Amino acid sequence: MLTIIIIYLALLMGIGIYDMFRVKNFDDFVTAGKKQTFIPVFMSLLATMLGASATIGTADRVTQIGFPAFWWLASGAVGLVLQGVFLSKKIRSLNAKTLPDAAQILVGKGARTLFAVIITISWIGIIAAQFVSISRIISVMLPSVELKLLLTAIAILIILYTFFGGQISVVKTDIVQALVIFIGIVAAFIYVFFLSGTNNAEITNNLHLTNAEFGIMDVINIMFITGGAYFLGPDILSRNFISKDGKTARRAALLSAVTLAVFSAVITLTAMWANTNVQLNGENPLIHIMNNCVPYPIAVLLCLALISSLLSSADTCLVNAASIIENDILKRNSIKETRIFICALGLIALVIAIFKSGIIELLTYAYSIYVPGIVFPLFFAICFYKKRTLNKILWYTAVIVGGFIGFLYSALGIGSSFLPLIGMGISFIISGLSVLFGNKLEA
Repeated sequence: MLTIIIIYLALLMGIGIYDMFRVKNFDDFVTAGKKQTFIPVFMSLLATMLGASATIGTADRVTQIGFPAFWWLASGAVGLVLQGVFLSKKIRSLNAKTLPDAAQILVGKGARTLFAVIITISWIGIIAAQFVSISRIISVMLPSVELKLLLTAIAILIILYTFFGGQISVVKTDIVQALVIFIGIVAAFIYVFFLSGTNNAEITNNLHLTNAEFGIMDVINIMFITGGAYFLGPDILSRNFISKDGKTARRAALLSAVTLAVFSAVITLTAMWANTNVQLNGENPLIHIMNNCVPYPIAVLLCLALISSLLSSADTCLVNAASIIENDILKRNSIKETRIFICALGLIALVIAIFKSGIIELLTYAYSIYVPGIVFPLFFAICFYKKRTLNKILWYTAVIVGGFIGFLYSALGIGSSFLPLIGMGISFIISGLSVLFGNKLEA
């Protein structure tokens, strides 16, 4: 198993080294030249979305609430459909390098700085969380290998292939990783459901979209909060910026939405099989299946799929966060400096992951500000770009109030799980008023 993992990781490293010689300018490094065609954009978007939360996280939720765990990714699919139908072409037409760059075009310099700080801080935590999830997998599959040593080696490899090729390498490795994720998860699903000889009647009789543990209000809540992250999340929007045109970005978003919904059902059903047929004893269903329930070749594929799901999110966040520091905070465009930031951010995330301190939670709380505070103000800014000027006082108020309410629940535990949804609603109203009290532009 270790040999196969090393060969796979060496392949990813080879892609990075190869692409180092193809990077000609800053646009190549941070947006892959803004010339990626449909297949690379679609595959990269899919790989970016299928991180720790989408795979291991969804499987964990199945053990708590059953089939309604399907909504975690299905809500993302709805968000992607809405983006593809209404916004993808508009976002790509901004010709921005990063989301904060787009925010400046839409609103002004203050929005650029605000977005840059929130995204950079939160993505350090997200990268560290991916590293921690990798350790969960490799500790099961390779119990004889020193965990911290292997985790460090994998993290350094991610840093290096991103360092060498930037966004061009990320797109290429995403294609490989998306294929591996799809093959590994689907192979495990087919085996346990159709070839293992178990009776799946109990599972098929419990395919309810809501239940006592997860009701209709929970669906609405996750549709807005999680769906909002897919609708206008910074990692998702970064795939718009690498597209060659708006049509490509739109098609990739729509096909990714369909694929994500199917993938959500596959992961959920696979986890339900484990929850029904084996004793998990607190272990993640996918990891238990990998280690105990499938033949060795499928176990290898599933292991590589889970590792790929983590790598594909970590490298995207790494190159985007470094690009934001260089382009939007320092307002420079040096590839050399961006590479330095890739190393620095990656090593900081690695240290956090190794020690597994509460810092990860503190950092990822910054991301909880994003959906309640930024999604609707950003939505209105995109929709009314070149049509109306926004009332900036109201617009920033919408960001601050919505984000603060989301932070109250996520970081301080105040209120119910619906508090971020309330914050999102308030942000919607105020950002709508920022349009109403703005000025109409001349045609």
